[in-house]
Amino acid sequence: NKLLISPSPHVHSGDSIEKNMYGVLIALIPAFICSVLFFGMGAIIVTLTSVVAASFLNSFFQAATDDFDGSALITGVLLAFNVPSNLPVWIIVIGALVAIGIGKMSFGGLGCNIFNPALVGRVFLLISFPVQMTTWPLAQGF
Repeated sequence: NKLLISPSPHVHSGDSIEKNMYGVLIALIPAFICSVLFFGMGAIIVTLTSVVAASFLNSFFQAATDDFDGSALITGVLLAFNVPSNLPVWIIVIGALVAIGIGKMSFGGLGCNIFNPALVGRVFLLISFPVQMTTWPLAQGF
């Protein structure tokens, strides 16, 4: 008998990466609804900009693979949830570029990154644009 050593996971449930990613997106819907209730249209603009930019940049960097697993959508949503709702659109695009280009792709893509890509983008934005990143609008009551 030989001992076989293999990387995890050792037990498979049959779920695909896409199914897991979309499950995470569904779980983030209540947080998105609360952000819209508290911050209004700014939260929608920031989230849409971040998701579209992250998805586009992910497709751009993975042009050869033609693989869409939904991880860029989650990166975009998490980046949007970590920045002020009044952040200019161009700063959000820069954050998505850093998140996908440096935080995700430079380490080999999905599952190979050593840091959360959305937080890599957030830290870069915080260092580069400290005033905009620390100026939060007041939350509106509902």
